[in-house]
Amino acid sequence: MVIQESITTALDSIKANLLRSLLTTIAIVIGTASVIAMVGIGSSAQRAIDDSITNSSARTLVVYPSRGRGTQKISTAPLSISDADALMKDKEIEWRIAPEIRGSKPLKFQNESISVQVIGARNDYLEIQGYEIDRGVFFSERDDLARKRHAVLGSSVGTELKTSSKALVGKDIELGGVTFKVIGVVQSEGSSGWSNPDEQIYIPLLTASDRVFGRDRVDAIRVEVPNTYTPEEAMISIERVLRREHDIGPGEENNFRINDWAQFTDLQKQATAIFSALLIGIAGISLMVGGIGVMNIMLVSVTERTREIGLRKALGATEQAILLQFIIEAVTLCIIGGIIGVIFGSSLYFLVTIFQDWVFTIPFFSIFGSVLFSACVGLFFRIWSA
Repeated sequence: MVIQESITTALDSIKANLLRSLLTTIAIVIGTASVIAMVGIGSSAQRAIDDSITNSSARTLVVYPSRGRGTQKISTAPLSISDADALMKDKEIEWRIAPEIRGSKPLKFQNESISVQVIGARNDYLEIQGYEIDRGVFFSERDDLARKRHAVLGSSVGTELKTSSKALVGKDIELGGVTFKVIGVVQSEGSSGWSNPDEQIYIPLLTASDRVFGRDRVDAIRVEVPNTYTPEEAMISIERVLRREHDIGPGEENNFRINDWAQFTDLQKQATAIFSALLIGIAGISLMVGGIGVMNIMLVSVTERTREIGLRKALGATEQAILLQFIIEAVTLCIIGGIIGVIFGSSLYFLVTIFQDWVFTIPFFSIFGSVLFSACVGLFFRIWSA
């Protein structure tokens, strides 16, 4: 009977002081919503990185010519097309090889001229890179062997020529003084670090070697390794082939270097985890600040009701009954604020996942933890102030 009366009295007190109750609830709402949104966003970002690694069909290593350190000169044994051919002929690992020749060349179409990054590559280059054709086709192995003057444009190349890349399909352009026919456009990929595939032009490797750049030297060799092999195993095989091709004796250093881009992905995952922890910390601070606000409001509330407390005690109310009323008020306000915060924080998290195209998963742990924390904050500060 005492508990039921305390609940009724507490609810009546909340209704009688709506503004004070609203201020108390808002503090909890902000803190709870922050925790849920921050935890959800951080976990979804981490999951997106994990999925991008898991779903990839292979790992890609990149071989570069070795560069000297300090005052040493660049290696006199650069990578060549024959090195890529030697890797292709080696069957120890069923990898795919994509050599590339890079360089800037002037591009002209009608009266417009710009400078673009040209990549000479083979027919499976786009597939190894994970790019897709938006319109037209990519050049074939036969086009490469025949040294056809075919070009595939990045999605934004046409914009720089005051037209569109799709509109250039089937038309002739002048690249480095050589006429090429545009046969396709690559889907927009966006900037990735220091390069932007959307601003590049792709031409057959042998065409680039003989007609555009006039060199057999390649700037990089991409090696797509199946998931059945580790990057370390692939590196050992690459070293074995290239050391043989470059006639490097035992004990001599390699005149090439191999980059495992998975290392950078691991660093990105670590950075995301640190960022997520930072977001959770900030959200936790927000929740604590909200708790302090609840404490202050509740302290004022108890102080304002000193005469009411005295009157109730004079009429025979025990200290336990009065304290129970304050506890019920506090827990009720904090749970209401927690529920509203859950709805608001989950909605914000859902909107972010839609914008970023992430998977939305309900963060049950953060919801339970934030609501429980809200109730505990209200309980502790109400008891302490009372």
